[in-house]
Amino acid sequence: MHREQSDIEIDLINNKIARFKSILAEYESPEVIVQKYIVHGTPHIFKSDEDKYFDLKREIAAHFSEHYNNVHMVGSAKLGFSIAPHKLWKHFTIESDIDVVIVSDRLFERMWEGLHEFNINLVNRTKDEDCNYKRFVNYFFKGWIRPDLFPLNYPVKTDWFEFFKSISYTKYGPQKVSGALYHSFNFFEKYHVKNIEKLRLGDKYNG
Repeated sequence: MHREQSDIEIDLINNKIARFKSILAEYESPEVIVQKYIVHGTPHIFKSDEDKYFDLKREIAAHFSEHYNNVHMVGSAKLGFSIAPHKLWKHFTIESDIDVVIVSDRLFERMWEGLHEFNINLVNRTKDEDCNYKRFVNYFFKGWIRPDLFPLNYPVKTDWFEFFKSISYTKYGPQKVSGALYHSFNFFEKYHVKNIEKLRLGDKYNG
């Protein structure tokens, strides 16, 4: 465990993991698990200061001219532990990211249009850019835009990361804040439902 974690914090997260594992067996519907544990509730990182979650959501929403209800925290900062396959059950620590998603068809389609216009003039791609493009398309068909997979010289990529850099390592915590974008809540929920279904089967999923 990370040296900054106290025994109390370690026990708390271990109890959360044990509870989540039991939930996987108890609930018939993976939608309920997603709604209750991934969407609903105060994130683990803000368990002692719920107002900070509202402030973070509001700041992100204001920057993108969105409603704060369109902003959600996911990942280990939300649960206290990871359910990603390559770091399954890993505890949230000072070294973890605070992962946030924006759910907005308006913002998604605006970025989609911008990327389309940008790629009209992008005749050649490097090998790495082509690899990122293929990964980007894979996520895009799931209704998810991954800004870290934008072309290196795409201006919106710089703007996106500059904003999230500005709210990282601040009052919200000594961690990096990372953001992604979903077209709709339907896509957001389906992606996580699929992951829960595979996790329930003991399978490692792509994510």
